[in-house]
Amino acid sequence: MSPARTPVIIDCDPGIDDAIALFLAFASPELEIAGICAVAGNVGINRAADNAARLAQLIGVPETVPVVRGHAGPVARVRRLPDEPVHGAGGLGGVDLPEATRPPHPGHAVDWMAEQLERRPGEFTLIALGPLTNVAALLHTRPDLRAAVREIVLMGGAAFAPGNVTPAAEFNFYADPEAARYVAETGVPLRIVPLDATRKALTPLEDAQTLERDGAPVTSAAGRMLRHLVERHSARSGVAACAVHDALAVAAAVQPDLLEWTEASVTVECTGEFTRGALVADVHQRTGQARNALVATGVDAAAFRELLLSRLRRYSRQDP
Repeated sequence: MSPARTPVIIDCDPGIDDAIALFLAFASPELEIAGICAVAGNVGINRAADNAARLAQLIGVPETVPVVRGHAGPVARVRRLPDEPVHGAGGLGGVDLPEATRPPHPGHAVDWMAEQLERRPGEFTLIALGPLTNVAALLHTRPDLRAAVREIVLMGGAAFAPGNVTPAAEFNFYADPEAARYVAETGVPLRIVPLDATRKALTPLEDAQTLERDGAPVTSAAGRMLRHLVERHSARSGVAACAVHDALAVAAAVQPDLLEWTEASVTVECTGEFTRGALVADVHQRTGQARNALVATGVDAAAFRELLLSRLRRYSRQDP
């Protein structure tokens, strides 16, 4: 008898690492993916929804697993982010995927997520790979459904490491810190995969080249996207490898034992001139607040590399 699959909803802002995360998720039999929700983040909402639909089509996701458009911006202030093409043209490293032919879902991501939780309370894990705008809106407008969420696994924050947008803040939390703080304080079980862990699990150029040479549509696209990130990171650091942040969050849902977890009381700074968007993780209970999250501080990098590469190879022409 095969083990039970974990029902999940993926909220994302594709984004190269979101794309790789989706490839990993749909190649992982441990997950039962009900749908993909799009949120503004790495790209605007129109591009995020379109990229998600194109990626779903490339993977071969059936239309019974919808791609649902969500919020176009943060819950509070206007977002101000560096004008830096981290993810390249179109948000996918210049990889031009065929236009999606599936009809757009008519609903809003927040309403759709609420419907799924109502139908199957206590079953769904939410995997959040972008700013937490959609998730915060769900938990705010439907507080009665907080207990219906099994767990939230998210990529975001920098607990004890430097940020990647400001010295203190990571992109997803900086993009909508009010949403991140709200989610952290709802009491929903929370696993946070911050930069502390993702920077310890680098994908080398060799793996990108291996995938690109394969020639199958998904593996080739994944290889080209990863090569874009590796080349960008190499130009800045001299290291021919890159962190695939969101893929590690999916791995945390698939095989949580790949990561080292620390229990902490967490919140997100929303007002600091230099610290807005910073993840504050109190592992020693200095604040006296109850611990409300598991924070990933380490990872078995070799095991993650093997998991990612082996799962992506399931799309290969050489594999049945």
